[in-house]
Amino acid sequence: MQIILGNIIAFVASLIQIYAGYQKEKGKILIYNTIQTLMSVFSNILNNGISGAIINGINVIRNILCFKEKLNLTWRIIITIITIILSITFNRNGFIGFLPLIASISYIWCMNVKDVIKFKILVIFSNLLWLIYEVYINLYTSALFDFLSISTNIYAIIQINRKNKV
Repeated sequence: MQIILGNIIAFVASLIQIYAGYQKEKGKILIYNTIQTLMSVFSNILNNGISGAIINGINVIRNILCFKEKLNLTWRIIITIITIILSITFNRNGFIGFLPLIASISYIWCMNVKDVIKFKILVIFSNLLWLIYEVYINLYTSALFDFLSISTNIYAIIQINRKNKV
């Protein structure tokens, strides 16, 4: 029952993430993304994904700092250190439990890349790590949406490259 409830919450969170993608203002995107990430904390806990819950909890803080335009170098370093310490301390899933850590740290340090293709590659990489983790903890609805995100980003990269060749 716990796994089903976790997947239901993950499904609703994924729908909120899609809705965030339709927003045109960074502030609104961050608000919806923060709600989605907070819901992911709970779905991870329900599916015994403690390291994922911790990472998502820290990502909520990252999003709030970004929303308030205070996500500077100092905060990135602090968040990175806290993320590493908590992940090492509470990971109960072996190597798989470190995939959200790798995804989160990669994202926080590369999220300001200006090139759209490089940013899409970052999103693909991050989502791929989360997809593997989510399958491992039986969060299939989140894994499905990560797969769809990966697919659409690959498609977009192909379209951008085709357009640039013309």
